Amino acid sequence: MSPIPREFEWHLISADPESIISKGTEIVEVNIAERKICITKWQEKWMAFQALCPHAGAPLKEGYIDSKGNVVCPLHHYKFCLSNGRNCTGQGYDMRVYPLEVRPEGLFLGIRKEGSK
Repeated sequence: MSPIPREFEWHLISADPESIISKGTEIVEVNIAERKICITKWQEKWMAFQALCPHAGAPLKEGYIDSKGNVVCPLHHYKFCLSNGRNCTGQGYDMRVYPLEVRPEGLFLGIRKEGSK
């Protein structure tokens, strides 16, 4: 396992991550550190991203993950890459993504500490 990055504060999402999501393309919203964050599991990898579309504020939990691994907004169908948050539709709005780690204790979400790059 890689060393735990120090620029993040790590928050336990669930001791039993598989209980969060029942199928690979389902998106769920969790509240962590006073933030709403979406969680999904795509191609056996856990991913986390901001809860609202950066374009028009639609709830991304109501969208879906397409076959290329993009979050598709339910309102205007903007697409955002799960791995880096970039807008795949060329409109200039990027989605914030968060690191996740599976540890023996469960699934953890990293939130960047104030003042770190």
